[in-house]
Amino acid sequence: MTTETSDTDRTAKTRAVHALRMPFLVAAFGIFLLSLMDALIKGAASYPTAQIVFMRFACGMPWALLALAVLRPAPPNAAMVRAHLLRGALVMVTASLFFYALANLELAEAITLAFLSPLFLAVLAALILKEPIPPAVMIAIVVGFVGMAVIVAGKVGGGEFDLARILGIAAAILSALFYAANLVLLRKRAQTDALGLIVLFQNLFPMILIAPFAFMVWQTPEASSWLLFAGIGLLGLCGHLCMAWAFARANAGPLGVLEYTALVWSSGLGYLAFGEVPSWTTWAGAALIVAACLAVTRR
Repeated sequence: MTTETSDTDRTAKTRAVHALRMPFLVAAFGIFLLSLMDALIKGAASYPTAQIVFMRFACGMPWALLALAVLRPAPPNAAMVRAHLLRGALVMVTASLFFYALANLELAEAITLAFLSPLFLAVLAALILKEPIPPAVMIAIVVGFVGMAVIVAGKVGGGEFDLARILGIAAAILSALFYAANLVLLRKRAQTDALGLIVLFQNLFPMILIAPFAFMVWQTPEASSWLLFAGIGLLGLCGHLCMAWAFARANAGPLGVLEYTALVWSSGLGYLAFGEVPSWTTWAGAALIVAACLAVTRR
């Protein structure tokens, strides 16, 4: 009897551990899919940024509708629609800025600058929510922005000044700011809203909002480009589906640490697909930014 009880307890504990690990495994896989999507977006950089953003969400819509049909959530209410409309605007701006950065920077460099979002999150909390910033967090924020300065200095020094690259760096930094605000809303909505509706609205609203700008600069895609855009849409949907599922089941802070695995994926994909080898200033800045973000997240 005791042996049977012990075996039952061990089985229960094993299942509990797996249940705790699953959100992190799913989130890590989602980050890999999104890193792969970023590589495909960089490969489509010959098209205008607004068109790439539109196609990314338009090609994700069929998959979002399929997820909606399978999951069959209850109809949304007006408050939910308004909240996701705001999220849609943030997603559109974040994607537009980040896609522009991808077109003008190395893949690893653009993703490294996107890591500034946890630091922006701490600053926004202090400015908007009046939350005090502990001295240790303030030091981490300063270190993170020093890392950003190292990356920027590596691009403007030594005769490498390039206005397009500087604008790409600015776009990557701003995208991190908007992404921080988007994560706050995602965490809040993922706890109450149906997953199928989150996925639908995350594709629908950005697609509608960016559509007028996309058609102003529209270039008819080649046949091979349609496959590229379809892959971008599918990877984006699956990646965000994984992230939304994980955020509904684990705290945002620990999951946020997994974002830094994107640096490994982006470095490998950048080298394999585009022959990119990040400079030492990119690695040095990345080390400072990641260390600072880990300190802030741990706090």
